[in-house]
Amino acid sequence: MNIVSLKQSLHMAFRSKLHIFACVASLLLLCSTVSMRADVNDCTCNVDSTLATNLTICIGGTNYVVDIFGCKRDAPPLLAPICAAGSINQYTTITKVCFVGVRPIPIDPAATLSAILCELDPCKTPGILGATVGPTFLDVYCWAYFLPRCVRVDNLTGCIIKCGDGCCVVRRDFTRQADGSCLPTLFAQCTTAPTACISPCVQIDCVEPVCCN
Repeated sequence: MNIVSLKQSLHMAFRSKLHIFACVASLLLLCSTVSMRADVNDCTCNVDSTLATNLTICIGGTNYVVDIFGCKRDAPPLLAPICAAGSINQYTTITKVCFVGVRPIPIDPAATLSAILCELDPCKTPGILGATVGPTFLDVYCWAYFLPRCVRVDNLTGCIIKCGDGCCVVRRDFTRQADGSCLPTLFAQCTTAPTACISPCVQIDCVEPVCCN
């Protein structure tokens, strides 16, 4: 083999290895992207899972216990905003709420979601769903909640179940104050396209936190 042929062979081998390396790198990047993909797609979850069990909420001065189902995303460092300016620490999508034991009669979906918002508060210690406001002055935790616009109530199981894809997005920012207290500093909402609710599903309005104390 002459020198020219040898150079051509080496060049072709190098290009072949480079191509293989590029393919492997692309596959690794693809796998990484898939594994990092959040289980949140606007108002829906790819897979519903248990978010919280035996959570005590207060409706009209009476305490109840609920289990909450849906999905959440809280990958660091921060997530892109939806509906409001600024980054987000966590997105939480609620798809089902079930009362454990005693339940209100009748079950009011809007009042239940309002009460849940009071408990999804990273100012409390310990925090909930992995959300906690830092101890330093001006530490902020930004939380966006996806709440269903269309639901049905299963009185047999005591569950409120999401229908369709419409939702409200509620964003709250919690900030550590100079005296060590922690307060929500921003409340904002946006609504996705209206959902056509078909009986037994009913449409509910976007809610705000309504706390008993």
